[in-house]
Amino acid sequence: MGKSIKKINNQLKEKVMKKKIGFIGLGTMGFPMAVNLKKAGFEVIGYDAFRGVYQKGESAGITMVGTLNEVAQQADEAIISMVRDYDQNVAVIFGEARLLTAHTKGKTIIVMSTLDPDSMNELGKKVEEESELQLISAAVSGGASGAEAGTLSIMTSGPAEIVKSFQYYFDAIGSNTFYTVTNQVTARWLNWSIT
Repeated sequence: MGKSIKKINNQLKEKVMKKKIGFIGLGTMGFPMAVNLKKAGFEVIGYDAFRGVYQKGESAGITMVGTLNEVAQQADEAIISMVRDYDQNVAVIFGEARLLTAHTKGKTIIVMSTLDPDSMNELGKKVEEESELQLISAAVSGGASGAEAGTLSIMTSGPAEIVKSFQYYFDAIGSNTFYTVTNQVTARWLNWSIT
């Protein structure tokens, strides 16, 4: 019985590690995060507006593509956005060369940019009303050194089942994942760190 469970777990892990994840924004924080996803065994489809990072990305084993459309087409289930602010996230999703020009139904945008709650709620509402994408928030803290070491703290929010389904991505880039449930009355933190 134990061996059967272990075999199933290994098969599941192998299946998960074959997944392609999109990554937009390969800056000071984003680049080492993408590299750690690659080191964990995922195929990373990378895009950045600054073309100077492309050779560096390819050398690290990241599949660099020329358009957001290609990121959306090639990613299996999720696309990480690590751009600077609300306006850049809107441009990535809804702009002229946006993700929405590709078939994105059912895929999830993981916004790892640090946005204030009002901006994040506004972005989530816009995505829900104007697209077939799903969106969760996963802001990070720990700086460039934490990004390089893979020890970031990740503060997530959004539908719990979606957030939990991407835990394997969070494990590749951070050491602690927190989930926040907020409504008009409550705000609580759950520590999902795995020891």
